[in-house]
Amino acid sequence: MFHLRIRSRFTSHLFALAVLLALVPAGSGQSFRGGIVGVVADPSGAVVTGAQVTAIDAGTNSTYKAFSSSAGEFAFTNLPLGDYSVTVSVAGFNTKRVNKVIVSAGVNYTLPVRLAVASTAQTVEVTADALTLDTVTDTQSTILSEDVVQDLPNSGRDFTQLVGQTTGFAGVATGGGAYNFSVNGSRSNAVNWQIEGTDNNDLWWNIAAVNQTGINGIAGVIFPIDAIENFSFVTTGSTEIGRSPGGTANLTVKAGSNALHGTAYYYNHNEAFQRINPFAAAKSETRNQHYGFSIGGPILRDKTFFFLSGEHQGFLIGAGTQATEPSAAYQALAYQVLDFYGVPHNQVATNPLCGNGTLNGLWPSDALTGSANSNNYRAPATILGTASTASSSWTSK
Repeated sequence: MFHLRIRSRFTSHLFALAVLLALVPAGSGQSFRGGIVGVVADPSGAVVTGAQVTAIDAGTNSTYKAFSSSAGEFAFTNLPLGDYSVTVSVAGFNTKRVNKVIVSAGVNYTLPVRLAVASTAQTVEVTADALTLDTVTDTQSTILSEDVVQDLPNSGRDFTQLVGQTTGFAGVATGGGAYNFSVNGSRSNAVNWQIEGTDNNDLWWNIAAVNQTGINGIAGVIFPIDAIENFSFVTTGSTEIGRSPGGTANLTVKAGSNALHGTAYYYNHNEAFQRINPFAAAKSETRNQHYGFSIGGPILRDKTFFFLSGEHQGFLIGAGTQATEPSAAYQALAYQVLDFYGVPHNQVATNPLCGNGTLNGLWPSDALTGSANSNNYRAPATILGTASTASSSWTSK
């Protein structure tokens, strides 16, 4: 699978508006990113009108500007996720800069700003609180940051298992499309899956199209965990994301920044580390390995950035099954019963079974060596498979 994200910022507002109107149908807007909202006030709590508010992305130095309204309010919507510094300035007051304002998917960071009357020209610099109360949106969201996404135990490296961390979840998040869970009391196929705000729902099953189950619950198509910046799940929201009653799950893909960063990894699942199935005579081969990389950084500092990731998956699954076969011992026991009641042997049945007394009939000889009990044969079948995927993004301003 190949994913490309392009994000540009045009100097001409008119051209940007024309592109927006041409590409986005009226009334269908959908914000899967985050925002910063707040109110500018003076020391007495009265609102300050016309204050210039500037938000700067710490990773890319991208700058966003706004002015406080007649009610003192300002808002930055649909921002790329990341760490921002917000500066508020207006004549007659000290400039105030707030650092470490974290923008997460589906959440507005509420930032009240109280300005001090200026006696001398100075800038007051503070750090935003780690937690803020969102008093603007009426959505209920579960946000899993990049660190949480990377560090959570995840068998098969399958992002659909992350739904198990959301509010209103019940059941087992086995991932790979093998859904045995409920969110908000709804069925498992009542979740709206998105990647970067675009549809990721299978048209037939109405489950996640990417990472849908393959063999033995292993995803047939994979999306690199190391390419995910943020996993958000909205359990109650507005009509614009109300496609499914169970909620909306969205992946935000990483982007490049001024700092060069990346990962290289290898994961291995092997039956040597698992317990034997109590209903099986021996362990089945179950081997699943993932290896890949991610890298991001600047092409032109403060201007153009890139991010690329790739992953390969290879699996080997022993699909051994037990069955009852007419082994030689089983046939001998059956003949004893027939002889006890004086019933003659039927050669029509004997010939296909044993080939006129030898073990070379329709059944292969290795299938006729078991005991005279049920489930006396185990098929040693093995299933092999591979999957590869890549994700990339290019950002320019």
